[in-house]
Amino acid sequence: MRNRTILVLLLVAAIALFLGRAPLLRAAGHFVVVDQAPERADAIVVLSGSFPDRILEAVELYQGGFAPLIVVCGEPENEGSRQLRALGVSVPRAHEVNVSVAVQLGVPASAIAVVDRPPGSTFTEALVILDYLAARGAKSILLVTSQFHTRRAGVIYRHLAGPGVRVVTRPARTGGFDPDHWWHDRMSVRRLLIEYQKLVLFQLWDRWKIARRDYDAAGLASPSPSESTR
Repeated sequence: MRNRTILVLLLVAAIALFLGRAPLLRAAGHFVVVDQAPERADAIVVLSGSFPDRILEAVELYQGGFAPLIVVCGEPENEGSRQLRALGVSVPRAHEVNVSVAVQLGVPASAIAVVDRPPGSTFTEALVILDYLAARGAKSILLVTSQFHTRRAGVIYRHLAGPGVRVVTRPARTGGFDPDHWWHDRMSVRRLLIEYQKLVLFQLWDRWKIARRDYDAAGLASPSPSESTR
């Protein structure tokens, strides 16, 4: 009798999950999207990756008067680019295309900064950008990235920057990710699953291994003594 009761309860739970799957899936999609209202900042930071949605969002923020500077990260040259260059083939790199788009849309070249970074991930990109901005006394940034990447990117930047830098996340609105129907699109499913995997890994492992920057009033950065470097 007890086993039958357990089976009935499991069946009821399974039916409830099946019938309520859409709200649960929508909640999973919306959780990774952090859309904060734009506010006046020292710089607009465009994360490497999806194009052209991120740079278009950054240009709109710049033209809206939210910041006087757009910062893009110059990705390291890969083997394919080196092979083309050796053959005399000139192909613009991703950050060069971003700069070109911004300039053609009316952003002065003097209002765009390119920060080169070593090979790596969002972490290495964040470190070089935060150090670059700290050296210029920046205390607030508008962080522009794809919708599904906003939560993790914001968590990483806030963790590394510490309380000295205000980070406002702004999702690009034309990247093709729909948090209300993401499970109908194969690419969106792949992106979301990877994003959750990386978010969990950061919370359980990376945040305890990656040194945090603490920015003082002079805009200087030093690793936090409470955390070890990797």
